[in-house]
Amino acid sequence: MKRLMGSRLRWAIAAAALLPGALVPAVSRAGPVAIQADHLDVWHARKEALFTGHVHLTRDDFELFCDSLKVAYADKGITRAVASGHVRMKQGDKQGRAEQAELDNRAQVLTLRGHATMDQPGGHLEGEAIIHHLKDKTTEVRKGENGRVKLRIEDRGAAGGSVLP
Repeated sequence: MKRLMGSRLRWAIAAAALLPGALVPAVSRAGPVAIQADHLDVWHARKEALFTGHVHLTRDDFELFCDSLKVAYADKGITRAVASGHVRMKQGDKQGRAEQAELDNRAQVLTLRGHATMDQPGGHLEGEAIIHHLKDKTTEVRKGENGRVKLRIEDRGAAGGSVLP
């Protein structure tokens, strides 16, 4: 295990060097993935890395914030990442929160778990799990408290536009 410490910019550069192909997702034509954090531990033999402290992952218009991010990678880049601690996501006008999130980079799917919520202007979703498809920006909600999902739509009158996340 190699322990690296320093500025967030240094971590982003270190992540690119330590994770071969990390800046090019394995299957998609999505833009580069960049990760910043306070600390980084890398286990080369297991092809895993652990980012801790003020973690910020970005790709195109998608952002993920958390306390820690465990990343699995292959020769062609990041395959999977699990975020925990104060998990927040943002894509366009959609914002989500959860206790944990799992990113399937190949499928471009983010699953928020544990008291998951997602907001966008005019709408609010709650469930035990919210599955957000990064490529087509669609969202599905899995049952939550009492086996139900919650949706609140604010009446926007003639303003128009989608109110559903």
